[in-house]
Amino acid sequence: MAYLEKVSPLQRVQHPARSGSLLLSAGVAILSALIFVALALRILNYEMRKDEQLYVPPIRLLDTQEIYRDFFYNHTPGSAWLFYGLGRLTGSDHLLLTGRLGVLLGWVVLIAVIGGISYALTQSRLISWCIVILSVTNELFLTQPGMTATNNLLPLPLSFLGLGLFILGVRDERDRPMLYAGAGFFLSLAVCFKISAVAFIPPVVIASFLLPRALGVQERGLRVVAPLALGGAIGGLPVLLYLVTDRQRFLAHVLGYHTGPHVQYMRMPGVADEGAAMTLAAKLLLAHDIWLAAGVAVALVAVGALLITLLWGGGEARPATRGLTMGPAWVVVGALIFSAALSFIPTPGFPQYFAQPLICIPLALAVLFAGLGSNERRHVAPALLAATVIALVIAAPRFGQYLGTALHPERWTVMRVHDGGVALAERMTEAGADGRVATLAPIYPLEGGLEVYPELATGPFAYRTGDITPPALAGQYRMTSPTRIGALLDSDPPAALLLGFDDTLEAPMVAYAEANGYERVTDLGIRDRYGNAVLYLRRPGQAVSSPAP
Repeated sequence: MAYLEKVSPLQRVQHPARSGSLLLSAGVAILSALIFVALALRILNYEMRKDEQLYVPPIRLLDTQEIYRDFFYNHTPGSAWLFYGLGRLTGSDHLLLTGRLGVLLGWVVLIAVIGGISYALTQSRLISWCIVILSVTNELFLTQPGMTATNNLLPLPLSFLGLGLFILGVRDERDRPMLYAGAGFFLSLAVCFKISAVAFIPPVVIASFLLPRALGVQERGLRVVAPLALGGAIGGLPVLLYLVTDRQRFLAHVLGYHTGPHVQYMRMPGVADEGAAMTLAAKLLLAHDIWLAAGVAVALVAVGALLITLLWGGGEARPATRGLTMGPAWVVVGALIFSAALSFIPTPGFPQYFAQPLICIPLALAVLFAGLGSNERRHVAPALLAATVIALVIAAPRFGQYLGTALHPERWTVMRVHDGGVALAERMTEAGADGRVATLAPIYPLEGGLEVYPELATGPFAYRTGDITPPALAGQYRMTSPTRIGALLDSDPPAALLLGFDDTLEAPMVAYAEANGYERVTDLGIRDRYGNAVLYLRRPGQAVSSPAP
């Protein structure tokens, strides 16, 4: 009773409020940890995709070979070197696991930069958390583009950070050369992971000549444009290095393949069923399905609510907040326009090509909320929190899909793929088959520590276009083709052929194995979404000859 007499009425009211705030913080922390665990399990359990046959092998190949020169790789080198570096750092022989952990690292960076930039703009931990969740629950990111060991997710946090740093620099009209240098660095570094990340550079370059408005033209050139260009040059060094040392080969892989044989192959009858969008109408439909998916639509409604409140809310200090918001808002609009337009340029179109504009949504949320007055924020915050809850409900089935495997790592896809590679190596050892493995699924033999042919080391992509690639372009690739594979194998007979994943492309290899009496093994236990592995083993001392054409 004596204690109660000493406590003021105001303190009695504040104690429950403080307790409620602590409970809310604890609840958010627990929910965030659960979401992250679910995200990690989803990445480790997601079914292996064909694209990973290109991106994962460099983890082993780069030990002794040089990218582009010694094996085919049709993208900028960032993801290859990241995955390889993680492999060297961890010492792991689980290749798919290493690649997927690289993607998980990309997610950690994406979450951190969205949260950090959002908080720097809004000064609100709760709103920043909502913006992060609205981004993490994006349907596209929770499917193949964001789950597999590829370069699809990796440039997004770098692009977001570059845009965010530039916006922070121009927002308060102050001289911030280091922010502009950082913006240029990360925007260029993103291009080292995926060439389409170049979409975010033009709007920032244009804005650097116009913002901040408080600076004069000459001062803007020295304090904004110059640092931005310097940072960009440093961030782009990995690409610039290849352009200087081996320009023709680099461009043949990164641009020549995608604009030539790849397009021609995808136009061939029976190939478009891989989900490629070959026409503008098909691309528009694909963009609609991605950009207006349920979770994205919820985030867009939140953006609309903030925009309406900012434009017509009539809150306090509006002239000042509007002045600070318009410049950054136009940067976001420019980034959205350029990235959306670039999404439609590649043919064929795939879902991952439409991922870039989606990072403009959290930027828009942060910039618009930052422009609101305190009274408007109190009215809008519940709506943003409600949108976050709805997005979580929509994404809950995907987050919960693999929670049951948490205590059973042997069931994880990354572990099963590695175990399949080990089983392959053991079967070959038992049969006395020593040498290279011919396959269009090189991850499996590489997981088992086996050697593959350099011409087939990154999967079916160069192989399937080999017969339609112009000679001048083909001279830049280390590759073979369905009509030349027999001669390659005859010159260096494989110890085994791992097939069963593509009946059409593998037909010449099956013919070679059968013509040369390789022993057919079907109980290897390797199975994925593309088929059941069939192993053809060469017996010790077995002679080989070329199959009939």
